[in-house]
Amino acid sequence: MSDRWISLLGSELEPALLQKVGLDIKNSTKVVLKDCEIYNFYDAGVSFVIVNNKIDSIDFFFRNKSFRPCQLVLPYNLDSEFTGSRLLEVLGEPLEKGGGTSSNINIWLRWKNLQIELDDKSWETAKDALIKSITIFN
Repeated sequence: MSDRWISLLGSELEPALLQKVGLDIKNSTKVVLKDCEIYNFYDAGVSFVIVNNKIDSIDFFFRNKSFRPCQLVLPYNLDSEFTGSRLLEVLGEPLEKGGGTSSNINIWLRWKNLQIELDDKSWETAKDALIKSITIFN
């Protein structure tokens, strides 16, 4: 079930917890920053951000130079092949949106506890753009 990802938020990152979603902590690269730790699973296309020893957010990558495309079951029954218009059909209108040509960053759409980055900078063609990454958070 894809909601297993959502249930990880707020938990401590433990090997047994990762095994439930098909990941092995040994396959991660840990990055320590001032305010968080990041565990990157480059081969699985997933990244965990840890704040105060708890999982703060999880990123799923599909079109990223550093990560292999994520093949795991996704949260909210999403599919990496969804287009911008399909996302609106499934999730409804986002609470916030940004990016685009004027800001020179990819378009992003945010719902409660969910942000999706599209692989496009043009609002005119965003309806046909595929998902670049998904982030879930509390």
